[in-house]
Amino acid sequence: MADVTIGNRYYLGPGFTESREVYAGQPFNPAKDYSPAMVNYAFDYTGDGWDDILVVESRTPVLYVNPKGESRRWTRYAVFTTPVTSESIMFKDIDGDGKPDVTYGAASSVQWVSVDPANPTGTWKTYTVSQPGVPSSIHGIGAGDINGDGKVDIIAPHGWWEQPAAGPTQTPWTFHQGAFGRNGNAGGNIEVYDVNGDKLPDVVTALAAHGFGLAWYEQKRDPAGKISFVEHLIMNDFASQNAGGVVFSELHALTIGDIDGDGLPDIITGKRHWAHLDSYTDADGQGAPVLYWYRTVRNPKAPGGAEFVPELINNRSGVGSMIQLADLNKDGALDVLTATTRGGHIFWNTPRGGSRRSSQR
Repeated sequence: MADVTIGNRYYLGPGFTESREVYAGQPFNPAKDYSPAMVNYAFDYTGDGWDDILVVESRTPVLYVNPKGESRRWTRYAVFTTPVTSESIMFKDIDGDGKPDVTYGAASSVQWVSVDPANPTGTWKTYTVSQPGVPSSIHGIGAGDINGDGKVDIIAPHGWWEQPAAGPTQTPWTFHQGAFGRNGNAGGNIEVYDVNGDKLPDVVTALAAHGFGLAWYEQKRDPAGKISFVEHLIMNDFASQNAGGVVFSELHALTIGDIDGDGLPDIITGKRHWAHLDSYTDADGQGAPVLYWYRTVRNPKAPGGAEFVPELINNRSGVGSMIQLADLNKDGALDVLTATTRGGHIFWNTPRGGSRRSSQR
């Protein structure tokens, strides 16, 4: 049975009411302080059969190694040597070794980091994919197969890097100019899937982590095979017509997954409440901390051949810097996990054909 990690603790399934401490917690005031654990990601990086936890402390991940049942705090290892400047971090298997790698923006480059299986608690291997001097975005990073060659490419708000035929450790990667956001920034993770069913991978992203906007980018190819993208807005600001009449700001986290079991990925995102603390810095910063999933509907009559139908999950959770999907109770439906200044939440989904639940923990 899977457990759930939030902040400095993990919660034991299937009840998720009993927890254990990973490391000593730090109190913070969500109105004045940022969380000391922005992102948690669990995986067996040491290969001993016990899941470890990568914790993004402010922005740079550190590894906490599972003590394998011992009743003690976990040992912390600083496995990253390059400071992470982006608030968005993607966990994706870049090199095909079965382990999720870490993709992010550094001060003046885009990089991915892979665990060293021979020394998992030592310094992990860092690879720079971007050309020297290319600025990274604080918000927005993604990974997915853009050109359909079976290799994972890396995406940022200002374009994408094509993984070399020789493999991901060859640097730099070929850069292709694009625009997947606004003013050089996006929201949370940038995702890739075939939205309209034309066999070409498209791009989905929030447009601004501290503003408005959600869009999908339809991939086009000219007779020579050159790739370009056409933007289709799903949600803009209050002055615009938006899917389902829904509008909210600060889409700081985003992911995709088949929520309704129809075989198509859907979009899950929401509002990061008090993203810049208790202030009026952000657009509609005091708005309701909503969490939505957008159902992907392929419709030849819609612009680009697809449309999105918003479904409210909750209006008091919102998102932090990451949304996780998992079938926690093994009923065949993906559940939604969020951790925010409003607490940690599990939203239980119902298998296709069942009545939708509204319960949470």
